[in-house]
Amino acid sequence: MNKGRVEAFTDAIIAIILTIMILEFKVPESTKLSAIIPDIPFIVSYAIGYFFIGTAWYNHHYMFSKTKLVTQRVFWTNIAWMFATSFLPVATAWVGEHINSRGPQIFYAIIYTLWSITYALLTYYIAADNEKAGHPEIAKSIRSMRIYRFMTNWKTLLIHLVLLVLTLIFIPALQLALVLIQIIFVGSRFNKDSDKLF
Repeated sequence: MNKGRVEAFTDAIIAIILTIMILEFKVPESTKLSAIIPDIPFIVSYAIGYFFIGTAWYNHHYMFSKTKLVTQRVFWTNIAWMFATSFLPVATAWVGEHINSRGPQIFYAIIYTLWSITYALLTYYIAADNEKAGHPEIAKSIRSMRIYRFMTNWKTLLIHLVLLVLTLIFIPALQLALVLIQIIFVGSRFNKDSDKLF
């Protein structure tokens, strides 16, 4: 399959998702600066979602720049990942409107979990298919990504799941902080060659 077309399609979908996210923001009717205060939870939720998608896109771009081929299972897993990502605007808007409510936070957690599973599978398949095709250096490079190591480490995932469940039970709004911490310490730590691919 043509790698460039898959990348272009993915980029277009991600751009649309980011656009929809900001369109969910309701402009205050008042001209007073204080009118923005009720929207602060949405702004926080939007900012975390924006950087979450941006970080994911950078890692996605790295993998697709490295890969030598896009197999059918990579293509369909990429489609599943974009499907999960497409729910982020809804989850972000709902959490932004009801930041301390359990229902929206649980929905956000479900979407985040689906996103994580599909992203982990995507990275796994890209690495495995490149290794199978005789490109072990590409597989090694992808497996050395911090996000890949995090998502395939069962102990880390179990700790994350326990923290997530406890957060949803006791302090639902804290879930966004957990996502932000993961973005900062896992997703935004890129391989050293990530800015030297072209």
